[in-house]
Amino acid sequence: MKSFIFIVFLLFLNSSNANEGQISSLNDIDIWWEAHGDNSNPPVLMIMGLNSNLKRWPPELIQGLINQNLYVITYDNRDTGKSTWPTKESAVIKFIKYMPVFIQEPIVDWFFDQMLDERGQFKMGGVPSQYNLEDMALDGISLLDHLKIDKAHIVGVSMGGMIAQVIALKYPERVKTFTGIMTTPGFDTAGLSGPYPEYVKAMKESFVLTLQGKPYESSEVVNLALIGPSFLKLEYENLKKILKSMAEHGNNPNSGHMAAVGSSPNRFKKLKEVSIPTLIIHGTEDPLIPVDHGEAIANEIKNSEKLIIEGMGHNFPTLLIPAIIEEMVNHFEE
Repeated sequence: MKSFIFIVFLLFLNSSNANEGQISSLNDIDIWWEAHGDNSNPPVLMIMGLNSNLKRWPPELIQGLINQNLYVITYDNRDTGKSTWPTKESAVIKFIKYMPVFIQEPIVDWFFDQMLDERGQFKMGGVPSQYNLEDMALDGISLLDHLKIDKAHIVGVSMGGMIAQVIALKYPERVKTFTGIMTTPGFDTAGLSGPYPEYVKAMKESFVLTLQGKPYESSEVVNLALIGPSFLKLEYENLKKILKSMAEHGNNPNSGHMAAVGSSPNRFKKLKEVSIPTLIIHGTEDPLIPVDHGEAIANEIKNSEKLIIEGMGHNFPTLLIPAIIEEMVNHFEE
């Protein structure tokens, strides 16, 4: 009898682990997704940002939403994590990797000179890419179809917020509410700020480390620069844990996400068409997508709400997650 109970217990553990995540063939690619909480509760689809897999979501945020009786669905965007990686390392990058660092560094400087205009904004439009944000939006919609979910609260952070904007514009009938966190209507939106110069410097350093075959160090440099000085000391160790979890789950160093963003049209002028209840969350010290980007989205979408957080960078400070959860849940309920 004891042996039988022990076997049943092991099977229970195995079935629990199996339900934590799985691969599904959707929209002509494989998507890894994870479900959290009771699927009879209101669904929340969480869309992660540039070059980051689903392990980038703070566990405290997911658990906090579960505790508020929500069914949370996270997934790896294409080109990261355990989803399909359509973008492979280019022949040019392979060639540059063989060069010494003193040659790599000026090449990277030149590359960023091409990416940024004279105002310091990212240049968008005409960027060659295998896919764009519309394709990535359809990935999310295909996952909802697979789960037989008609409508969900759509939450997107950074590039995920751009994807969520596309969903709100193209598939409004599938959206209960839209929450955009530290996101932009388009990097090239007239009158909006470019990334902080110190962050561009960190991006260059990160790129060189990638060329040197140091993906973890590259990720650490660029992500630490995102936190912002107000929370850097408090968040350093927590971020390292998240980065370790992301690395173990799988990150594509050759992700085509930035090309997908660059090849997608600016959304600013279309945002007036959005009538879905909208919440915009942004930090005042975001070095990648400055706060005026979030404010511009909130100003364009009629009757939207916004939460501007003093001192927050392009990151989720652990101390502020309860306040973020409270704001999101109030938004969902309203």
